Amino acid sequence: MRFTQASTKYGIPKGTLYDNILGKSKRMMVLEEAGLNSNEETAVLEFCCDISISPYNRRTKKSLNVILNFVEKLRRKRDPGFVFTGLSGFRWWWAFCKKHSIVSLYFNDENENE
Repeated sequence: MRFTQASTKYGIPKGTLYDNILGKSKRMMVLEEAGLNSNEETAVLEFCCDISISPYNRRTKKSLNVILNFVEKLRRKRDPGFVFTGLSGFRWWWAFCKKHSIVSLYFNDENENE
């Protein structure tokens, strides 16, 4: 049974199911794998969100691809070989959004400049 199906059938929020089955700490450990320090995390927030106007329920108008490229460039200053592989970038973004209360992501990057 999928998480969504179990959530609907038993009336349990999907997030609770994820936390109990996957382990909340495991889902957030991806932040440590990316290894951003506090200054780098602030730089990412400033890059993707207008934190001075909306410190809570932050929104971004940057695509996931542009954000991940920005993070990779930051990390390569300390670790030239750093790269997100497979789903690691998406997982990192999910955890980063949870940690910093980012509630939405802009998906269309067809004409977006870095």
